[in-house]
Amino acid sequence: MSRRSSHEEEPENSERWLLTYADMITLLLALFVVLFAMSSISVKKFNEFKTGVLQSFSTVQLQAVIQGGTGVLQHSSLTSHPGITPGPPRISIPQVGAGQPSPQQIAQQISRALAQANLAQDAQVVVEQRGVVVRLLSDKVFFSSDAASLGPVGSQVVDAIAQVVKPLSNDLVIEGYTDSAPIVGGPYTSNFELSAIRAVTVLERLIKVDGIASSRLAATGYGDTHPVVPNTTPANMAMNRRVDVVILNSRSSGRI
Repeated sequence: MSRRSSHEEEPENSERWLLTYADMITLLLALFVVLFAMSSISVKKFNEFKTGVLQSFSTVQLQAVIQGGTGVLQHSSLTSHPGITPGPPRISIPQVGAGQPSPQQIAQQISRALAQANLAQDAQVVVEQRGVVVRLLSDKVFFSSDAASLGPVGSQVVDAIAQVVKPLSNDLVIEGYTDSAPIVGGPYTSNFELSAIRAVTVLERLIKVDGIASSRLAATGYGDTHPVVPNTTPANMAMNRRVDVVILNSRSSGRI
């Protein structure tokens, strides 16, 4: 009969891996706790970031986005000091000031004033890039050939324009034009001189009769260099003997 050994081998423990697994889970938990602590919200740093951005761009739209947003900016600290970030280059675009009517509205007001005075057929109102252009059309009532005086109807048209533009802040340029017929004799030596005198005639009425501030006005003569129609017929030449009253946009100057 065989004797049993006193040092019998113990069976291997097959659950030792649980200890390793538990150690790994504990380390992962500690790692996530550390990461969570590092990502906690810093209200002070976020406020510094917001202040820097607002100072850089200074626009109402951007301020509304930052103040009303609920995105990722509220959950992390992006900068420790407010900085100045250069914005995109500004594009110069004519703008209408607070309470100031747009060029289209000014044109409508002038057209309405002319219609109420039964003068709509004697002037043309158009909106251009530089502003509103009121073109004095009728040759018989404004300027005859080689003449620079305003007739009675022409004076009424200028006065109708003035009642609209007087309350505004826009500057005005008065532009004189002639047809292509050369000057022979008379008080004027050239079409340039004649066109300039026509513009000054309208400018002086705006100042002396209609009360427009002289600081808002300028006059220039272009002679026959900018015809609205070819100088091929007497009717076309009559249309080119004209004065344009230009109500400039706030950032425009001169002829474009």
